[in-house]
Amino acid sequence: MSLVRLENITKSYLGRPVLDGVSLRIEPGERVGLIGRNGTGKSTVFRVITGEIEPDSGVVERMRRLRLACLEQLPKVAEEKTIQDIVMESFPEILELEARLARLEERMAAEGDTLLAEYSDAQHAFTAMGGYGFRTRVKQVLQGLGFRPEEFSLPFHALSGGQRTRLRLALALLRDADLLLLDEPENHLDVEAREWLESYLSSCREAVMIISHDRQMLNNATTRIVEVERGQLFDYSGNYAFYQKQKALLREQYQKAYERQEEFIRKEEALIERFRYKNTKARQMQSRLKRLDKLERIEAPPPEADTAAFRLGEVERSGEVVLDVRDATMAYGDLTLYDGISFTVRRGERVGIVGPNGAGKTTLLRQIAGMHKGTGGAVTLGHKVSVSFFEQNHDNVNRSSDILSEVLSVRPDFTPEQARRFLGRLLFTGEDVFKPVSTLSGGELARVAMAKMILGGANLLLLDEPTNHLDIASREALEGALAAFGGSILLASHDRALVDGLVEKLVILRDGKARVFLGNYADFHRQSGQAEEDPSDKTAEEVLRIRRIEKEREAKKSRAREDRKGQKRLAKVEADIAAMESLLADYTGRFAALAPADFTAAQALTDEYNGLRDDLKALYEEWETLAGEA
Repeated sequence: MSLVRLENITKSYLGRPVLDGVSLRIEPGERVGLIGRNGTGKSTVFRVITGEIEPDSGVVERMRRLRLACLEQLPKVAEEKTIQDIVMESFPEILELEARLARLEERMAAEGDTLLAEYSDAQHAFTAMGGYGFRTRVKQVLQGLGFRPEEFSLPFHALSGGQRTRLRLALALLRDADLLLLDEPENHLDVEAREWLESYLSSCREAVMIISHDRQMLNNATTRIVEVERGQLFDYSGNYAFYQKQKALLREQYQKAYERQEEFIRKEEALIERFRYKNTKARQMQSRLKRLDKLERIEAPPPEADTAAFRLGEVERSGEVVLDVRDATMAYGDLTLYDGISFTVRRGERVGIVGPNGAGKTTLLRQIAGMHKGTGGAVTLGHKVSVSFFEQNHDNVNRSSDILSEVLSVRPDFTPEQARRFLGRLLFTGEDVFKPVSTLSGGELARVAMAKMILGGANLLLLDEPTNHLDIASREALEGALAAFGGSILLASHDRALVDGLVEKLVILRDGKARVFLGNYADFHRQSGQAEEDPSDKTAEEVLRIRRIEKEREAKKSRAREDRKGQKRLAKVEADIAAMESLLADYTGRFAALAPADFTAAQALTDEYNGLRDDLKALYEEWETLAGEA
């Protein structure tokens, strides 16, 4: 029996349909990823499942006595209660039975075996509830989510926002449930905690549905993807990588079917128009016309939803060495955050900074950006290097300003029309450009910060969690723009898909120290961090392997330069396609203006139209080739 069944559900807000006649089933043990752009209705699906909101129409069925676990608000607790206390309150029945067993043991010591049967029954119940393993399970979940054992005794009032979010997740995972609903559970988790969560979700007995923008988590923890798009749900059996391939294939097949039918209709209409007034052909043409009227039309595939265009543009060429960090140190009193960190960034390199929460990634970026001097070490910028720092909390965005004014503060030479055209690329259109920054969502604020960075024209980008609050489509668009960027990048991120797709060298922070690894995060994960920047004191085999990786890195840089050239050609072809489609659209009016009996003019116009369509087809073929290489 299905855990949850939604049938023909409709839900609107302010007259705008968010869900329009959708249906969904969740079966026991399933691992479902719920994806879609921000604002498409993912959270609405969750709220309908939990019963938090009622649909406008449709049927919601839940399995009898269904036990749901969600990422809920933290319960009201005394400020002095510890993490351990709060989590243990999730097990009142087990704790009560544990206390009862302890009391029975005390009484049995004094009264003998008269209570043995009662003790045996209580012990069986305690075992069935998992009583002998629940403390171990609590410890495993808390540590898996990044809490160190010494933090278990932290009082609630001392917890940061990130720690409270992780505590909410721990409480959800520890609940006894049939269906686990998690809305962006990766928030405030470092890479190690995300990998632990993926492993937990893959092996837990509960059915799981997660809303996530982490592509790696969707690949590793789900076996089914449900996409929310234009008020509909689209179901794919497989993980996120399978969904990407399957969606592209289905869209291509749909587009070809539409084009074939359009070509058939055009030819039929041309034939009917040519012969319908001839006595010998009139009846035959009338029959064709009726058949055409009854034809079930294939609608044109809906265009892809708009995605922000993070084109970074050309930047000034820097010297070969862009950044040199030597013995960087930062301490707060007796607490050393990091000590003796050294690495170099060369022209065109994309370098990732990874490490657990609290390792000092943001602090190191701020030291490199000149926002503080640290407590030791030197940061040297290379020849003709200009720096732009994308901050995780967007402190460089003025909350008392509006979007348009923020853009003009970076480029006062822009006219308002130029600024609005630029903002349109980042999905700020119409009156949106006058929105106060203080009212923006996390994703909108990130796009404003990105706009300021792009307009700064720097050739060294320091990026601190640039994909936070961005949906998957925006993350993929940003990844493509960063890959095509002509400068250098230093990136701190827990987004493994971004790190793997972009960087070629890692700076790994742990326990106050740093090591350099040649490769991306997947390489590091596979090789267990055996490659370091300095090949001295290594075996001949290790030295050769490092040199091979360096050659591969140089080849990758060369390919990246070629890719940037391809990106420019791709943009030119896309512009030519748009112009050609606009030109062809004008032919509808030109055909309508022809005299019906002027077959010569009609044939000439048809030939001209067909020639342009052939040109357009050639452009599409070139576009497919370039897009496939991108």
